[in-house]
Amino acid sequence: MIATIVILSMSIGAYIISKRYSPYSSLLEIQNIDEKITQSFIILDKNDEPLDKNNVVVKFDPVKYQPTWNVDKLYIDTLLAVEDASFYTRKTNGFSIKDTMGAVVSQVRKKLGQKVVTRGASTIEQQLVKIMVFGTNNKNTLSDKIIQLIDARKLSQKYNRDDILKAYLNELRLTPNTVGVRAASIELFDNDMSDMDTNDPKQVAQIAYMAGLGQSPSVYVQDFEKSGKQRTLTVLAIMKENELIGDKIYKQTVELVQSEKEEFALKRYKQQGTPKEYQPYVAKVKDELSSLNLPQNTTITVKTYADSNQLKELHSIVEGTYPQDDRLPNGYIEHKESLTAISVVDTKTGHIIGLATNSDNPMIPYTATRSSGSTIKPLLDYATAVEYAGLTPNTIQNGSSFTVGDWKVNNYGNQNFGKVSASFALGLSLNTAAVEAFQMTNDQQKNTMMEPLGLASYNPKGSNYTAEQAINYPTNVLALSSAFSVFGNDGVRVEPTTIESIETDSVKINLSDAESKRTMSSSTAKTVVNMLKEATGANGSEPYAGPKYTGFSQDTYVMKSGSSNFESSVPNSQNKSPDSLLVMASPEISIATWLGSPTYVDATYAPTTFPHETANQGRVYLMNSAFKVMMSGREAKSFKFGNEVFIGDKESNPLLPKLDTLSNTDLDDVNIQNKKLDEKDVDDYNSLEEKYLKTKEILDQTYQD
Repeated sequence: MIATIVILSMSIGAYIISKRYSPYSSLLEIQNIDEKITQSFIILDKNDEPLDKNNVVVKFDPVKYQPTWNVDKLYIDTLLAVEDASFYTRKTNGFSIKDTMGAVVSQVRKKLGQKVVTRGASTIEQQLVKIMVFGTNNKNTLSDKIIQLIDARKLSQKYNRDDILKAYLNELRLTPNTVGVRAASIELFDNDMSDMDTNDPKQVAQIAYMAGLGQSPSVYVQDFEKSGKQRTLTVLAIMKENELIGDKIYKQTVELVQSEKEEFALKRYKQQGTPKEYQPYVAKVKDELSSLNLPQNTTITVKTYADSNQLKELHSIVEGTYPQDDRLPNGYIEHKESLTAISVVDTKTGHIIGLATNSDNPMIPYTATRSSGSTIKPLLDYATAVEYAGLTPNTIQNGSSFTVGDWKVNNYGNQNFGKVSASFALGLSLNTAAVEAFQMTNDQQKNTMMEPLGLASYNPKGSNYTAEQAINYPTNVLALSSAFSVFGNDGVRVEPTTIESIETDSVKINLSDAESKRTMSSSTAKTVVNMLKEATGANGSEPYAGPKYTGFSQDTYVMKSGSSNFESSVPNSQNKSPDSLLVMASPEISIATWLGSPTYVDATYAPTTFPHETANQGRVYLMNSAFKVMMSGREAKSFKFGNEVFIGDKESNPLLPKLDTLSNTDLDDVNIQNKKLDEKDVDDYNSLEEKYLKTKEILDQTYQD
């Protein structure tokens, strides 16, 4: 009853507001584009060897309703049942009081523990406005909702409902590479939704999946096997509830979706025609291409930074078939159900030179957000504390358990070490010391570090950080390999990219240079590198990644391991899946490897009864093998650091090194010595005084700058 009163009040208020004007009303023009848009890509490696040939991508395939709809009726009926059941029947323009109340009631029932199929309250008109006006920048704030309500009403007064539905279907962004439902369906299932067999369980499942995809496209595509199929089952229940399908086809389709067979699968995961060893890299290339405004209906040749032979070897590594290195004790992937991923970037240039996974989902290396475990410690905790709080390798830290709020911070194995140096603590990966370092800086300082590292966007809390994140931060292997590259590049990170050049009809398309940002000062990068060397030492947390096993000098690389959810050291971790990572940085390449279970939220699977031992050996096998392959043809160089000072997002002022030199000169002493000169040497004195004044002028100007 209270909910009803609230909704009625909101609806009356919304109706009054809807009489007013929106600042975006001028954008509410439905564009009628009836031409199919395609692009054909030839993707080459750095040696012009093909990774993907003549792969035609349908960017847009227009939906039409005259003389009849060119998308299946069952799809349209299902979509409306899911998104806006009263679209054709309601008398209100652009909003539905009934659906809004129903959404609130279903949420209340769900909170009370009742089994209900939850629905949204936004109408098709409101969703179309959201796409047209806000695009991907919509924050779903109250003010956004009010603007959408105003504009939805105006849109419904201007166009008939067939035009609005057609525009909605043509504007949907369901995959990164496409616009509109038909193009998305072609990419995902190799059909355009026009002629579906509604008696075929496989095609009914596709209809259900496509009708429910709009709620959270990235999740349902990336996590198709779990979240995507669960969403499909939810939509099938709505179809049955609305009598759009009968009991027989419902049961057959549910059985098909729940089956372990691959009859119901996404086409893009298979990337027909693309060898599996190239698929992760090609998928990333296509994602980058999708963000560019490229010529339409033509063939585009893309040259990348990868080496096809190295991609093949990386694939054998993630599959666990790369030759075993005798120096590694049992360094193999014991459980074939374990997911693996590798990302490799060129430290100096940011060029992505390797991506690999054993998953059927090729996007895993750059989209699968998992826990960082302790790999975040050198970045969020220690580098930030060195840069802003004056922490040094010799700073004394707490190596014993303590409490933060309701969380008791423990080290692995509940070991207590008393007072230890920061260098020892990072080398042994002590959680207590890492959390203590984390607490030395404020959120603004943390964000100033994480933003140019490319990691701030992964924080679900925005610009706020919690102590748990000191040892458990969401990220993926590409983001980690890119972030760690700062240690081999004097504190500078270059935005990662796969694409070297793009040509069409022998015309080269100009590409903007990759963005480069100083993340930390040279001294901070040097300090953390020296501290990290202890991690691969004999008494460090990852001795099997040390020089004895990698075959490389300790002066040429550093590594940091991370694992999570194998124990209860992190709050609520026992209900999540294990992750085991290893990240390295060198002046040449930076690599991140990951070994984990198939899903993150509620899996109970762990790699073995003794997860730490097996997972640790597995990640070392992945890293050392990848290190060996990717360093082929490269010279292992020692770390070098300059004198650059971090000053936010801008490069360091070129006068700063000169300032350091000048400030080391005691100008007062120079003045005294000048005045003691013999009067006979007036000319020499005047000359020295002139130099002194010029020096002082430079100093003053330098400070002013």
